[in-house]
Amino acid sequence: MTVSRFKHASLTVADMDASLAFWRDLLGLGLLGRGIVEYEHLDRIIGASHTRIEWAELSIEDGILLELFRYLEPQGRAVRPEPFDPGATHICLEVRDLDDLVDRIHAAGYSTRAPRPVEIPLGDWKGYRDIYAIDPDGAIVELTEAPSG
Repeated sequence: MTVSRFKHASLTVADMDASLAFWRDLLGLGLLGRGIVEYEHLDRIIGASHTRIEWAELSIEDGILLELFRYLEPQGRAVRPEPFDPGATHICLEVRDLDDLVDRIHAAGYSTRAPRPVEIPLGDWKGYRDIYAIDPDGAIVELTEAPSG
């Protein structure tokens, strides 16, 4: 196998403050840094000329990061894929007290795909409770709670 470790996931966002309110303030990820960059090597990695990017790095655990990018140049267009659309992705975070978190998500004005967490009745995930929440840009975050005991 050539993959040795999962390092980070990245989301492109429209409004950094709104995204930080969701990912940092509501979900509790730690902000490691924030700034604006214009790097020729990023232009080459991304495959675009003259990028200007506002970024934030958030800590999940054990060195795994969530990277938020807001492209100041070039500006993109919003996409809102459904979970079943080819190319759609989601990020899964294991949490404690899922019911309380879902209540806080709804109280803050964010939506979930189901009204309440769903318990998985069979298979490798039997007993886990899951829900899909939607971030300010339509990205899907799966929140999962392990069975007690």
